[in-house]
Amino acid sequence: MMDDSVLKKAAEKYGTPLYVYDKAIIDRQCDAFKKAFKGLPWEFGIRYAFKANTNPEILSIIRSHGFGGDIVSIGELEAGLNAGFKPKDLVYTSNSKSREELARALAAGVCITHGNIMECEILNEIAKERGVVANVAFRVNPDVDAKTHPKISTGLKGSKFGLHFERNLAFNAFKFAKDLENINPVGLHCHIGSQITDMSGFADAAGKLIDFAQKLDKELGVRLDFLDFGGGLGVSYDGRPVVGVEEFAGEYKKILADEGGKLSYRPNAFFEPGRYLVAESGVLLTKVNSIKETPYKKFVNVDSGFNTLVRPVMYDAYHPVRVVGKTGGDITYDIAGNLCESGDILAKERNLPKVEVNDIIEIGLAGAYGYSMSSNYNSKPKPAEVLVDGGKIKLIRKRQDLRDVI
Repeated sequence: MMDDSVLKKAAEKYGTPLYVYDKAIIDRQCDAFKKAFKGLPWEFGIRYAFKANTNPEILSIIRSHGFGGDIVSIGELEAGLNAGFKPKDLVYTSNSKSREELARALAAGVCITHGNIMECEILNEIAKERGVVANVAFRVNPDVDAKTHPKISTGLKGSKFGLHFERNLAFNAFKFAKDLENINPVGLHCHIGSQITDMSGFADAAGKLIDFAQKLDKELGVRLDFLDFGGGLGVSYDGRPVVGVEEFAGEYKKILADEGGKLSYRPNAFFEPGRYLVAESGVLLTKVNSIKETPYKKFVNVDSGFNTLVRPVMYDAYHPVRVVGKTGGDITYDIAGNLCESGDILAKERNLPKVEVNDIIEIGLAGAYGYSMSSNYNSKPKPAEVLVDGGKIKLIRKRQDLRDVI
């Protein structure tokens, strides 16, 4: 938790709503993830999921730890290159890419992950026109229940993501790619979801990935450079226990020691943490505009809404809430956003000290999927972002003004 004096100073200087990130926590989480995977039977790489938070300063911090990146758009590609990531350390995994996007990714030299054969065929045409060979991976759908929110569960058979093992769809994709003159299949990828708190899904998906890699080797002679096991490691938003990074890494150590022996070679293992690295580092500061009491509820009306933090509305997500500079909590409030939507409630039935106009409300664990999912809905400008580093406060993204919106 950042010191209240620092938070108040940040709010006074840069206004609200305001995202505030603590560099020390990002460094701590990166170090913990690397340490947990030491001793993995295979060589491994960490590919930060850019979509969690793409602020250039955050990307630079994560790159400094030796991590690569999992990117899902050309915007994220450009952000990564600008932050100093090398193309060889980026994997482009969008499920739907235009011809122009494929061309840009090919020109940049990143590995491109496909979830369908048609897209790979288009890439081959582009690569042939340019006289180059494209390194590609294929994302598979393992039909695994991640036991998380349905909107962030991506490995079920009805998902739009990945190629299914059924009807040999995934196998035929590799067979097709292997025979293309300008395509080099180098990787196999799956990702079953986000904010996962049960290890069984990870283990099930990993076993299927290894079995499929063995099949590709035996039947097609395709030996892969890497198996990307995805991400999804959750954090505790409400204080309940979750899978820790040591348990997460320990499960993969066991899987690769036991199941990995099926392979006659050892590809690299990639992992894609996003939320785990940055969620705890960030808070959203929002100012109290007014307090409204009805016969049924007490509402704290603040100067932000789901345009600033959409998770509570989109995923029914819980974020811890407190009043900066105050303690206790014997009055129950709903934190109401400032958008013209009845569902714009950022927190429900929270016990807080008496809230007053101009108080600063801190919404915690907002470092992941906060600003990166923000919008200009209701023609509202996006907030500023600042980084706290050793007590110093640095502006790392300016607040939008109406000229940026209208």
